[in-house]
Amino acid sequence: MGEDDGVARPTLQFLKRKGHNLTLTDEAGQKHRATITQVQADSVAVREEGSFTFGYCKSCNWVGAARRARGKARRDAEAHLPECPGNGKVRIGTTNE
Repeated sequence: MGEDDGVARPTLQFLKRKGHNLTLTDEAGQKHRATITQVQADSVAVREEGSFTFGYCKSCNWVGAARRARGKARRDAEAHLPECPGNGKVRIGTTNE
């Protein structure tokens, strides 16, 4: 799962913020509304590929070394958190709701 995963993503431009409510516009000029919500505290995960597991950081997409033990892969990811360059990164997505 790299940065160029073949999925088209619209470019959104920030217009205004009122409290936790955002107004954004897309390339076509259509307005979208979003609400800021707190991200879950559990920002690490374990991914599996074949016989190996990898620690994975949901905030910055960091992937740890291949491990056979899930617990060790999770500890790798947790050890990564204090130095995570994506800590506090805000990700915005839109839905048609």
